[in-house]
Amino acid sequence: MNRIENSLYLNLPGIINTMVIGYAYLWKNRRGLELDWSKTKSIFIIVFLILDIFLMSLFVNKVSESNPETLSQVTFEEQLKTDKIDYPKNLSKESMKEAYISAKTKMFTEKEIEKLKNQDVSVVTDNTIHSTLEEPYPISEKFSPDELNDFMKNQVVGGEKYSFWNYNEDEQTIIYYQTYKDRQIFNNSNGKVILILNKESDIVSYKQTLLEDLEELSGEKKSLLTPLQALQVLWTNHKISTGSTIKTPELGYYTFLSREESQVLAPTWHFVVESGDNKEDLFINAVEGQIFEVTKPEKETME
Repeated sequence: MNRIENSLYLNLPGIINTMVIGYAYLWKNRRGLELDWSKTKSIFIIVFLILDIFLMSLFVNKVSESNPETLSQVTFEEQLKTDKIDYPKNLSKESMKEAYISAKTKMFTEKEIEKLKNQDVSVVTDNTIHSTLEEPYPISEKFSPDELNDFMKNQVVGGEKYSFWNYNEDEQTIIYYQTYKDRQIFNNSNGKVILILNKESDIVSYKQTLLEDLEELSGEKKSLLTPLQALQVLWTNHKISTGSTIKTPELGYYTFLSREESQVLAPTWHFVVESGDNKEDLFINAVEGQIFEVTKPEKETME
């Protein structure tokens, strides 16, 4: 209640008491010539008007309290706190602009393949090569992606255009995805290197695809969702469970439209969500807010 409502509420007994006394007086003196009925009627009108205003105020206030849309909005950060969701508190709230990009599937040439030394290379399809190393390439027990910089640069066509994605010890694979302006092109089968390990954790072979002619689409750059806005979209769509931990999101690209030999890639936020022993990668179109549904790929093998 506001101050006026509080005052009326506290003085309501006095108002009613005044009305009762006034009514009794009128009844007692209904035949008295001294009664000024016009003034008395005015007093009653004013008193009942005040009472009506007070009762209407109580009614409106009650309706407002029962309607969630009229309640003050709880901030998204408070909702995350209530759900015990841990997230980076320094997420940017400032919007930025980026463009969609286009890319074509590269067809490897014999000349490019001939430059690869100390490996047996075969063309699986026009856009996919499979290479078996003459000598296994060891990695350390405490693996760090930096130790493969030379290997990627010297043993893989355009290897400097890729960046590390993950190391799956169970499947004995190391995955790299292609980049554009130092931003990764997520989950793209046409811009990917799969390193295959043996039981000793040595690299013995790899499979490669590559995108080329990457360029921004003509037209104005698009305003992007901020990381916090993107996180809110994921939360609203029940992609983040109570008690989860959110890692710092990364901006990259994801396939928006795809044809046989070309594709359009959208600026995309990548979130890593940890819940208990589970870890999930979530991707959201940073322009349109569309959540990209990712199906878990089958185990990568090389026959």
